[in-house]
Amino acid sequence: MALVAVACSPGEYPDGVGSGLPPPPTTAPPVTDEVIALQTLEVPNLGTVLAGPSGRTLYLFSNDRDSQPTCVGGCTSAWAPLTTTGPPTAGAGVNPALLGVVTRPDGRAQVVYNGHPLYYYEGDDVPGEANGDTVYSNGGTWYVVSPAGNKIEQNGG
Repeated sequence: MALVAVACSPGEYPDGVGSGLPPPPTTAPPVTDEVIALQTLEVPNLGTVLAGPSGRTLYLFSNDRDSQPTCVGGCTSAWAPLTTTGPPTAGAGVNPALLGVVTRPDGRAQVVYNGHPLYYYEGDDVPGEANGDTVYSNGGTWYVVSPAGNKIEQNGG
């Protein structure tokens, strides 16, 4: 039997895995780069959250400021930016006044909501999952986004 140890900074989990959670499954990244409509979705223990067109949960990154995405390069392998080729639209429960886009360093247009660039988490496979909520990864914390455009923490915190 072989044991493998992973060295991480205090409080940081490998591959963006939260405390006590198994590693996320390896899945194909969500489809982005089309004109998209945001929607809301009920997620257990979190309530109503913001979701992409496929129903997958959307996240904000605590390190992003002034609508500027800081998750670039290797960060995007676990946290795919929600990108679009045109203005995003608001579905039921989404405030269109909070929607916008920002140009990423690679030139693609990333959707922002209430000033927060939006991302998918690779560990969410189906609508209703929010495995990336409160995960510390890439030097910051990731949170599910409420329809008001604020972070949601587990158990409503």
